[in-house]
Amino acid sequence: MERILLYVHFNKYKRVSNHVFYQLEQLKPLFSKILIISNSYIEEAIKKKLHDEFGISNVLERDNQGYDFAAWRDGMSAIGFEELRTYDSLTLMNDTCFGPLWELEPIYKRFEVDTQVDFWGMTNFRKTKYFEEHLQSYFVTFKQQILRAISFQEFWEQVKDFTDVQDVIDHYETKFTQYFTEAGFTYQAAFDTRLEEATDLIHPDFTYYKPFTILEKKVPFLKVKAISGNPFSARYLLEEIKERTSYPVSLISEHIFEYVGPDVPCLLQDKQLSRDDKNDSPEKPVALHIHVTDLQVFEQFKEKWEALSLQYQFVVTTADEKIFAQLMETVSDRYQVLLGKEERPMQAMLEQSGLLLQFVFVGHISTAILVDGMPQLDKAMRRDLMEVMFENANASIKVLEQDDKLGLVIPDLPSLVRYGLFEQKVYRKEMAAIWQKLHCQKQFDFEQHPVFTRVYGGFLWFKPSALTSLFQNDYQLSAQIEPRILESLLVYLAWDKSYDFKIMPGRPLPALLDLQKEAEKLTRQKGKLARKSLTQKVRTYLSSLLKAR
Repeated sequence: MERILLYVHFNKYKRVSNHVFYQLEQLKPLFSKILIISNSYIEEAIKKKLHDEFGISNVLERDNQGYDFAAWRDGMSAIGFEELRTYDSLTLMNDTCFGPLWELEPIYKRFEVDTQVDFWGMTNFRKTKYFEEHLQSYFVTFKQQILRAISFQEFWEQVKDFTDVQDVIDHYETKFTQYFTEAGFTYQAAFDTRLEEATDLIHPDFTYYKPFTILEKKVPFLKVKAISGNPFSARYLLEEIKERTSYPVSLISEHIFEYVGPDVPCLLQDKQLSRDDKNDSPEKPVALHIHVTDLQVFEQFKEKWEALSLQYQFVVTTADEKIFAQLMETVSDRYQVLLGKEERPMQAMLEQSGLLLQFVFVGHISTAILVDGMPQLDKAMRRDLMEVMFENANASIKVLEQDDKLGLVIPDLPSLVRYGLFEQKVYRKEMAAIWQKLHCQKQFDFEQHPVFTRVYGGFLWFKPSALTSLFQNDYQLSAQIEPRILESLLVYLAWDKSYDFKIMPGRPLPALLDLQKEAEKLTRQKGKLARKSLTQKVRTYLSSLLKAR
């Protein structure tokens, strides 16, 4: 069979994900010709890779005007409808799916011998009060009898360059199936969702709301949004894919990390630091930056870092001249003590960027107050963080040495936070503003992100190359950032440079604690809503009395 594929690609960062390369590699044997239509720029090195490794030399670049349907239109125009009519089938596809999870050839053969089917897709969207039942356009195949019909050419030639994606959905996505059936053609879905129970669905979109059913029915493609839109159940989806298919799930994790965010729930389990070989000393020198605001706290914990191997070099800063003088008198030659201008710990570290950038690995701790106005809780949080930092020091540096893509190793939540005794303000607008000022390349929705991964106190082990936006930027800009905002940004700034993070395990606490805390929070919220409702009822009642007078 002579088959042709028009494959639409779009990447907001003008890259090509590895899952797309894998997809094209798996698709290539099925088709006589593949045309890639990219709605975003593709650099020449990628085009060369497509040609050399995949034998794909047909790449059409265009602006993302009209989205997928206009891209397919332009692809057909580039090939010509006369040539299209010579193929046994035309498949339209986009890169919004992971897969194939299962073999595609049997599905093609099934429909190719079925004379009652003129065009087919992987899944359909049920009829609603807004539109008719239709095939979902991420994967649709048209047989030759449609390709040779004038109605096929007429449909695609009238496709407009809509700038609003909803217009594309309203005019084409939800209408093309009806258009071709009214032209006398018949269709079928590989997985007909009309036969399934769907009363519990907000919208009858099985590709989004029922991804486990998609796997159960062995649909070869799983929508990216099924992972990104279901962040907590996604972990089980990944396990199911790993168990039931040969698809490399690392491609999914990699894509979600790069294009959704560094701390998506389904990725967190793999970020837990292993303590294997934790006693192995680092191969390269490590700078431990210690900012001292309280000499008593410094003395209390210094045995912990002094127990580390001699590969760890201590860079101590303080803005207090008295503390500086005392340190110069008491510490050993293993310490380099510097008097700086910055009282704030993270800024004090950035003030010494010239020195710290000479090291491949850096750690940061301080004696500064972590919990304002509550010395007992402040002491407890610091103890937690210090224990985690130094129990996992060697293991942290080891994974940083072994993994080029790893940039930070941060402590897990202090027990104080787990118990709900430390409420943190969320600086959404401020974080978004700083993101822009630092000229970060990736897009991140700070307003909608549910929970931020904060590096409490800035305690962490890291590669300076992961935080170049801070270390190599205008220091005056970094100095303006409020410390707690900076703590909330570190993981995302590293992610902007494509660096991942790992989590040092903290004090083990029963998971039941988190459930109880959430239940208590929900109870408090219900109480507030009930009081608000009662207040409103009283106001309404009093208002009615006044009006009656």
